[in-house]
Amino acid sequence: MIDGRILGGDAIADRLAALPGAVREGLARALTRVSLDLVAAAQQKLSGAVLQSRSGALLGSLTADVSVEAGAVAMTVGSDLPYAAFQEYGFAGVETVSAHLRTIKEAFGRPLRGGEKRIAVRAYGRKVDYPAHSFLRAALADLKPEISDALDAALAEAAAP
Repeated sequence: MIDGRILGGDAIADRLAALPGAVREGLARALTRVSLDLVAAAQQKLSGAVLQSRSGALLGSLTADVSVEAGAVAMTVGSDLPYAAFQEYGFAGVETVSAHLRTIKEAFGRPLRGGEKRIAVRAYGRKVDYPAHSFLRAALADLKPEISDALDAALAEAAAP
């Protein structure tokens, strides 16, 4: 009869039990660093590489968030501005322009008597074909090797004895 025994089995069991938490924490640290790099790369794209900055609102609205939940680590990078998706993905379709007042200073190429005049413009739809100016996806594609290396290193560090 052969009798086998594992020495240090309790230590191995403790190490395996701690492994998921260590992996989550390591991935969270790596994703926090990566998210800051991704925001910086996207801001660089918005500073002339993809889009020219006008007011700086889109550039300043970029945020990064890393959340750690029971079974997952998630990174979110984006903007809450309504036109961020319009710039990132482009748009082709009909846009509805709401009714508004317009100020005119001339009509038929001639100045108006009495200066400027406000006229009512009814709501209308206009065809829009705006190309995508990807700043987030392009930055993510540029950083893909660095992100992959950072995640691999975090996993290797968490699994190391």
